[in-house]
Amino acid sequence: MNRNIVIIFALLGLFSYSQQAFAYGKPERLLLATQEWFPYQYQENGVMKGPGIDKIKCVMRAMKQPYQITMTSWDRAQLLTEVGAQHGFFLASHNVKRDEYAIYSDQIEQQNWSWFSLSDATDVDSAMFKSQVEVVALFGSNKWFWLQKNGYRASMKPRSAKAMIELMLKGEVGAILGNDAVIEETIKQMGISYRAISKTRVKSQPLGAYFSKSFVKEYPQFVDEFNRATQQCKGN
Repeated sequence: MNRNIVIIFALLGLFSYSQQAFAYGKPERLLLATQEWFPYQYQENGVMKGPGIDKIKCVMRAMKQPYQITMTSWDRAQLLTEVGAQHGFFLASHNVKRDEYAIYSDQIEQQNWSWFSLSDATDVDSAMFKSQVEVVALFGSNKWFWLQKNGYRASMKPRSAKAMIELMLKGEVGAILGNDAVIEETIKQMGISYRAISKTRVKSQPLGAYFSKSFVKEYPQFVDEFNRATQQCKGN
């Protein structure tokens, strides 16, 4: 009888250990979603490129983690993570709405927010501007939600930097709240003179990755390991 009890406890201990090892492991393949967001991440001849892609590749190498990146629209990348079809998304700035269903990583990249308009005299902080002038940001981005929260008229839902600039050039919006690098590269690609567009810096923000809470519950050590690998990849 005692021998049987010892065997049962040994089996229970082995089961508990295997469960713990599984819980602290990593997925066979990490599923990450992102958007085409030149120059941070983009596709060229079917190959994903850009500093955002390079940083993720470096982190995955450091972690020895197999992965798959899906490039889609930004709002869909977030939705796929929220419903569990993807484990996470990048590059993202932090906000409380995303915190409801996902855990934010340490900084991977940096971004600057600026207002872009066709007039140096545009006072984007005035009450009159907020109440009367339509403005725009990339739909589903932190900047778009920031406009809503701060009382700006932002009813349009553009899904690319080019679409936002075209709206401004047509006079349909008075200003764009955008990422400096993204807007400036798009202006260059469109062949528009920089002199025609004024820029006013708003703030700087870190960019990181979000991982769904269901994923983190299954792999509770993953984000910490991801953050350690991110530190190793700084400067790469």
